[in-house]
Amino acid sequence: MAFFSRDYEVFLLLAAPDAAPLWESAQWTPFAASLDGIVAQAGTRGKAGVRSLQYTPKGKPVSFGRLGWDEKSHAKWTHGPATTEARFMSLEAWAPAWTICEKDGQAPDLFLALVNESLLGLAGKPLQFGQRLVCAIATDLGPAAAATVRQSLAQLAAQQDAVIFAHTRRQWGSASPYGGFTHAIQDMPIGGLFRQDDPHAHPLDGEAFSEPWTRIGPA
Repeated sequence: MAFFSRDYEVFLLLAAPDAAPLWESAQWTPFAASLDGIVAQAGTRGKAGVRSLQYTPKGKPVSFGRLGWDEKSHAKWTHGPATTEARFMSLEAWAPAWTICEKDGQAPDLFLALVNESLLGLAGKPLQFGQRLVCAIATDLGPAAAATVRQSLAQLAAQQDAVIFAHTRRQWGSASPYGGFTHAIQDMPIGGLFRQDDPHAHPLDGEAFSEPWTRIGPA
């Protein structure tokens, strides 16, 4: 099986503009704990890897060193009351880590990406949502794993008063005529979700998105 041809259940959550940031430790810790079992299941291939892009007030990248999916790593990159020198931009979590996926020639069992909307060049503009979260779970892990992820995200969607909570099923990517693959799930959070460069200037209807999504209602 080609790296890009693995099938996934993919979930999209767009948090309300005034929702508490998921990168705050008080928000992230219980959410991450709800996915610990899935990450552990993926651990049969190797440890998970996490990378976070954050900046100082002067615009310099913040270095966190190697990050995994554990309490010590979570404490390094999440924000608390004393955090003043970091501006959160984005987060990616791969289980197993991207280096293992590349070595195995197989896409991750679980992928999660979080983006801070206010740092995407939209400062001063009214936002329809404040955070983007994309989470994908491989279908070959079984329906119970997908159900666990869906339940965790449904709880988060309620907490964040999500303006969009939706689902699709797709492969990790699609074959490129030039070799390799394109339109990967990992590219969705920044450049692959919306048809327009500024999604806040248009209604969040079916025409807004680059591919079809099925909305999930309140539990």
